[in-house]
Amino acid sequence: MANSEIQLLENIEIQFVFAENEVQFEEKLKNFLSHVLKELASPHEIVRKKAIEILNHIKKRMTKTVKLPWNLLAELVCSENFMQFTLLKNFTIVFLKTAYDRLTEKDKITQLLPLIKNIELKSHNMKKILFQIIFELFQKLKLKFADLETKEVVDSLYSLYECSRLLSNEKELLCQSQSIKFEIMCYLCKSKLATNIFPFMLHVSFDCLYSPKTDANLQKKGVDFIQWITRTADTSIVELIGKSLLFGLLKIIKETRIENFKNLSGEQEINQTLLFKPFYGSPDLSIHNSEKDSENLKIIIFKFQELDQLDQFDQWTNEEIIQEIINILEENIDERKSISLISLIS
Repeated sequence: MANSEIQLLENIEIQFVFAENEVQFEEKLKNFLSHVLKELASPHEIVRKKAIEILNHIKKRMTKTVKLPWNLLAELVCSENFMQFTLLKNFTIVFLKTAYDRLTEKDKITQLLPLIKNIELKSHNMKKILFQIIFELFQKLKLKFADLETKEVVDSLYSLYECSRLLSNEKELLCQSQSIKFEIMCYLCKSKLATNIFPFMLHVSFDCLYSPKTDANLQKKGVDFIQWITRTADTSIVELIGKSLLFGLLKIIKETRIENFKNLSGEQEINQTLLFKPFYGSPDLSIHNSEKDSENLKIIIFKFQELDQLDQFDQWTNEEIIQEIINILEENIDERKSISLISLIS
């Protein structure tokens, strides 16, 4: 058996010797490289040594412009025998990385698909090595930052948020879903265009605030996004949804008032200050323009700052300051209209 394998490898070696130019050499690589690599899994040491000899010859002949058969190498990486033989694994990964470096920038994205496809069906060890390879290759990409002011990008973010919201219905995926939604909101909070796409901007805001499966980080992002909407959305949009935004803030303030926290005071594992602060932390003043802010908004910001400077829980739950904010909000809101609009977008 070993003799026949050696004979086959010698014939392949001759084929590479006869390759007179780069085009012919690439053709030989396409036809024979994966087979030589597979011989590294041979039970016969003499066969493995011969395969290594040919691979070293190939490496010496390779120039920076020679292209390697990416698809065949990716297929070999995903094969069942790949993890079982160290020599096969190590040499294949070296050639795979070299092949990746020689792809075009566009192909460097699309050609990762063979490694990702059906990865969930792989063994734990196989997943680990594939993730390591993918992560290392991904770092080589020269990706341009997406323009957050283009409708295609913003629509994609809203669609991705909706997919993540649906994932949260699966108990085992809830944690991942919340993390994804948080990251999406970080990008939406940087896009002025996102604040003008009705009703999606309201939908994600109130999902962050009031979803049964939300958490403190998402609620804080929901408040941040509402604040971002009020500062950057078109006047016509703000006039349409302004009362609903005020109603949203009023609702969350009322729901987290001091009586709710008194009920939790006996539970040692709950950090009351951390639970309370996300709703009352001061707004991001970097996006506020004191000349354009209304008097009511200036007062609310000032009151939030007062709360943010208080350290103790008893001070955080200062009923007088909270009531002042609630009174300001209630003076500027028609709750019945706001409830109707929220029902429309939910």
